[in-house]
Amino acid sequence: MFQHTPRRFMKLTVLLGALALGGCGLFDNPSQFEPVDLTDYTQTTVPAAAWTTSIGSGSGVGFAPAVAGDSVFAATPDGSVARVALSNGALQWKTSVGDALSAGVGTDGNIAVVAAPDGTITALDTAGKKLWTAKASTRVSTPPAVGQGVVVVRADDYRVQGFDAGSGELLWNYQRTNAALALRAVSRMIIDKGHVLVAVPSGRLVALDLKTGRLQWDILAGPIRGVTDLDSVTDVVGAPVLVGNGVCVATYEGNAGCYTPGQNNGQALWSQSFSSATGLTLNNNSLYATGIHGEVVRMALGNGQQQWLNQVLKNRGLTNAVSNGNIVAVGDYEGYIHYLSDADGHLLGRSEFGGDAMLSPLTATAQGILVQTGAGNLVMLGAR
Repeated sequence: MFQHTPRRFMKLTVLLGALALGGCGLFDNPSQFEPVDLTDYTQTTVPAAAWTTSIGSGSGVGFAPAVAGDSVFAATPDGSVARVALSNGALQWKTSVGDALSAGVGTDGNIAVVAAPDGTITALDTAGKKLWTAKASTRVSTPPAVGQGVVVVRADDYRVQGFDAGSGELLWNYQRTNAALALRAVSRMIIDKGHVLVAVPSGRLVALDLKTGRLQWDILAGPIRGVTDLDSVTDVVGAPVLVGNGVCVATYEGNAGCYTPGQNNGQALWSQSFSSATGLTLNNNSLYATGIHGEVVRMALGNGQQQWLNQVLKNRGLTNAVSNGNIVAVGDYEGYIHYLSDADGHLLGRSEFGGDAMLSPLTATAQGILVQTGAGNLVMLGAR
């Protein structure tokens, strides 16, 4: 078993809403972080909801719907876990794990994995029946990742653990020395080529061997620009974007950039100063991101050059931005989805989904844009 000795550290908890709105108590002029009112505009595009399915109640930053094959797996804080058809939203199964949940869902299409606030990890089979439970080192606020017979969990103390997908047996632990302050950010892990890519404190993205947990490579994506502990609060957010043999990421109080992985921090193909709470998404040859102050930007994949910038949603606690067809969609803290032109970024329309904050990431699929609302519903917005 591969294990690093953990060191006690103090966490600076900054959740999505606080990141996007500027936080509390860290800034001299809180009024500058007030969300703008919705602007008047001429509505030209509002995608129709192809289907809507209730999966549970509530939402949270640790919840992200997962697409595997022709199914969507999703969970809510009240303990509900569901599998629905990607094409029409038909409920294939729905169950309750009997406890409140803090994160989910991780899946490879064969099992669905969720996490509880006390660190309990629960795996369900293809019919929604409980397979096994295990215990992470502490609370889990990041959706688990599942692949190649391993379930990977990143706990809130930044310990990364691998469990056998069939039995729940602990296979390995990984934890590096952490900064005195660390950001509890909106982050997601991905599995690729026998590795799991995981964000760790101080702006680093690491690749761990799925079978052993051993470090394979390490990228410094968010350089520290000062000498105080607060200056070290820069972390990779969202899900890493794989492009060929490279990877693109965004950080809080750091950069957006694309890198060729390697043992010694990798090689930056390009890097631009940018602060995000939600990370990057990719469509064709462009990257899309929302900044911490509510700006939405499209960047060229090849060199990071800004292609357009929209600032009409300032401080509205935006989700990630996803491109689908001719539109770019973002959610906000009042439960709206805003639609921007993919060509130039101007506002095309908006839809309201219940008034609860959008905290789960939007997902582009072949069927359209998949939304998990703040009220616990899954909605598929038809492709344009």
